[in-house]
Amino acid sequence: MRTATDREPRTKLCVGYLEIEPRAYRAAIHGRSLPLSPSQLELLNALVTNRDRVISRAELAQAAGLEHAASVDVVLSSLRRLLGEGFVRNVRNRGWILEPSAFER
Repeated sequence: MRTATDREPRTKLCVGYLEIEPRAYRAAIHGRSLPLSPSQLELLNALVTNRDRVISRAELAQAAGLEHAASVDVVLSSLRRLLGEGFVRNVRNRGWILEPSAFER
């Protein structure tokens, strides 16, 4: 049986030197805050939360609150400019998966 606390997001998610605090709408690298839009933060949060599996465009769009699945490409592009190209990998015809090693350098 699930309790209310089971459904609540963790207070802090960490992958290497990347930290995300979903409740506070905050993300940081090496303790330095990232200037993320709500969509960018939600998409990054979805990738980190599901870091062990490929996430489809539709799932990412839903997680980020985007009306159109194609908007995922735009948000990912802006995240790549901030975090570097290698933080996420495209799996052809499936979606994207986080590359945790990108946050360990």
